[in-house]
This record gives sequence, C-alpha cells and structure tokens, in this order.
Amino acid sequence: MKRILFLVIVCVGLFACKKDKHDSHDFLNGTYKGTFKRYHQAGSQEALVTLEFNYPNWTGSSNMDKYPALNKGRYSYDDYVLSFTNTAVWTADFDWTLILNGVYLEHLEGDSLRITKSYGNGEIDVYRLKKQ
Repeated sequence: MKRILFLVIVCVGLFACKKDKHDSHDFLNGTYKGTFKRYHQAGSQEALVTLEFNYPNWTGSSNMDKYPALNKGRYSYDDYVLSFTNTAVWTADFDWTLILNGVYLEHLEGDSLRITKSYGNGEIDVYRLKKQ
C-alpha cells in the first residue's frame, strides 16, 4: 500500500510540475517590444527590437541596422521551439547569422517572451520581449 501511495504522489508531482504546452499555434499573436543581444561576441551591443506575430506570419524591426536582421517572414511552433523563415531579400555585406531565421527556443511566462539561439561556439542570441 505504501508503494502505491508513493507512486501516486510521484506521478502527481511530475505532472503538476510539467510546463503546460501552448493550446494553439496563435498563442503568440500580438506585438512584442524589448531587446536583442548576441552574448559572448566581442563588441556586441544591445538593440531595441519590435516583433509582431500574426500566425503564421511575423514582422520585425530594430533600432540598429541589421542587428538583428529582422524584416518579415513566417514562423511555426512545436514543443517550445520556434522555427522562423525570413522572407526578406538581404545584401551580402553583413553577418547573415544575425538574420532571424532557423530554430530558436521559446520561453513564455505571462507577458514576457524570451527567444534564444545557441551557435555551439559560445555565442548566444537572446531576444527579451514584453507583449504590448
């Protein structure tokens, strides 16, 4: 009997602590403002950014030219992973890893959204945003 009670408590604890998945793909819809920074890169600065989500499309802007390179595109969501496709046309005169494109991890808590991407060399892109 004690084993069964222990298993029930463990199972309830595991499910109670599990982060809820978002109910629909349009959970991000709206305008978010905040900052972008590439960490662990010499001379990196912090940019003010705006991202607007209207599933499955997004648009964005930054107060710094091509840091990050935003513009517009499409996105999809699966298990806390945001996949961005940037549909803008870009010139070859800057670091294309700054384009919002590819797979990012998402953390949404209340009206705060954090989007991160790691490059494996220590550099990490971090968007810290608040829904407006």
